[in-house]
Amino acid sequence: MNLMKENHYVACTILVKGKDGRYVFLVRKEEEGFAFLATTVKPKQTGLASVINRLKEVCNLDIEKLELNELTNAIVDDNRIPLFVFIYEDINLVDPDQLLAESYDLSWEHSDNVIATLEQWKISGVPQFLLI
Repeated sequence: MNLMKENHYVACTILVKGKDGRYVFLVRKEEEGFAFLATTVKPKQTGLASVINRLKEVCNLDIEKLELNELTNAIVDDNRIPLFVFIYEDINLVDPDQLLAESYDLSWEHSDNVIATLEQWKISGVPQFLLI
């Protein structure tokens, strides 16, 4: 018996130090602002496995350097969506754009640019990643 809802979504973002030394969020550009990267949970995979596979598709990451910082819930259009927040630490990384695959509409944004996205996504509780 499959207990997962059909089209059950999970979302994620990565925090990376930008050129100025401040952390930036991985977000997807939309017509009106930004959204976190989301994907459906694949059959026979956990939500974590699904977001990691999605990240491997859109980013050139060394998965060994990806650390799960937080798992929180977001509510979007009355749907509860798990939001995985990763930190990527690589001392050799000069520019976070090096991590992005070219064919996706992704960018790195400072938290002040992502505030509207956070409000739209209705993050439950006080996420620790906002304190970084």
